[in-house]
Amino acid sequence: MAIVYILIFSLLIHAVRSFAPAQGLGAAPGGTVLGAGYLLLTAYLVGTVFKSIGLPKLTGYLATGIIAGPEVLDLVSIRMLDDLKIFNGVATALIALAAGSELEFRAIRPLLKPIRWISLLGLGLTMLLLVGTVWFGRDLLPFLHDLNPMQMAAVATVLGVTLASQSPAVVVALRKELEADGPMVQTVLGLVVVAELVIVLSYTLSSAIAQTILGGSAGIGATAQRILWEIPGSLVAGLLIGVALTPVLKVVKNEGALFIAAIGFLIAEVGRRVDFDVLLVALATGLYVRNATPYGHRLHEDVEDASLPVFVTFFSVAGATLHLDALRRLFPAVLLFAAVRAAGFLAGSRVGARIAGAPDVVRKYAGFGMLPQAGLALSLAVLFESQFGQLGHDAPALIFGVVTLNEMVCPVLYRIAMVRSGEAYRQPDSDTQPLLAAPESA
Repeated sequence: MAIVYILIFSLLIHAVRSFAPAQGLGAAPGGTVLGAGYLLLTAYLVGTVFKSIGLPKLTGYLATGIIAGPEVLDLVSIRMLDDLKIFNGVATALIALAAGSELEFRAIRPLLKPIRWISLLGLGLTMLLLVGTVWFGRDLLPFLHDLNPMQMAAVATVLGVTLASQSPAVVVALRKELEADGPMVQTVLGLVVVAELVIVLSYTLSSAIAQTILGGSAGIGATAQRILWEIPGSLVAGLLIGVALTPVLKVVKNEGALFIAAIGFLIAEVGRRVDFDVLLVALATGLYVRNATPYGHRLHEDVEDASLPVFVTFFSVAGATLHLDALRRLFPAVLLFAAVRAAGFLAGSRVGARIAGAPDVVRKYAGFGMLPQAGLALSLAVLFESQFGQLGHDAPALIFGVVTLNEMVCPVLYRIAMVRSGEAYRQPDSDTQPLLAAPESA
């Protein structure tokens, strides 16, 4: 039935657009509403179809946008997509808010030593390898050809940070599906959540420096001024929002999801206008509520309830705006970066676990849990395109290609790793609390 409904919705929007004026139905506000409704319903149904055949829902959302977008069927016009980009900021805020609400410092304290060493060597090494690959593989990346060495180094750093991002959502969903528990699974849970925090902070810092350098004002004073305003200002704003949000969570019961969606919109729109980093503001809000109040689980549930329609529309719009010709040109680079990223995580995690004295099962298999990618990486790709539009469409296409490949292949690899580790289908001990809650949107 899902496929039947997909065909019906597609025929309906094609029929409606066939009666539109020459400039396209997207020229009217009604066209934007039509495009949003079509993408939301159709992408959701395609996601359920993909899940039924063992593929991630998120891949279905992206595929819907690609096929319905201007470069294939043109059911959704360019004007519609421009108007629907309002979902970008809200989705980015909700992704970071969910990340902050997942990270409970008390829960990861017993695993701090292996997490610290594996993050240092696994995540740190992989970032450096990816930055080096951008630098030495610049012949494969046309968007770097017109940059001077300083600009190239700045862009390479931002790309390296972005491509190193991971996916707590996929890790948690697989853990729940396989009923897995043990030292490897618990270590991976802590790793990917801490890595998300590191990635957000690193992206904020590196992108601020890169934007200053690309803008032609690469002086130390200008760069320092931008960083000192953006990072501390975003953190303080996030903490203040968390303080204001706490009593509201206590009072608001049934409308929590709608309220959180409004908070995400507020963070995205106001933060952008005062030059705050949306990711950092929302992350600080989630961290405060999770670790300083008793409403961390409640916030996480409300974010999950609010995020599904936003994420479905956001990822389908992202797919529709993907330039397929750029992706085809960059396919060799996509394979190269995916391979370098996997090698860095697998080698670095093994060495880090050995130094930390972690059990053999952690040394052998923890690196596979760092491979999957999903929402955060795609959100960073969209953010990268808006911040570095002067580089064209190739850089976001590279990120989208690597993320899509990792999203389809790496969950399968981590599933195999959990089974071989012996931690799959092992009921958690009664006194063991999972670090994260499994998200519906994974």
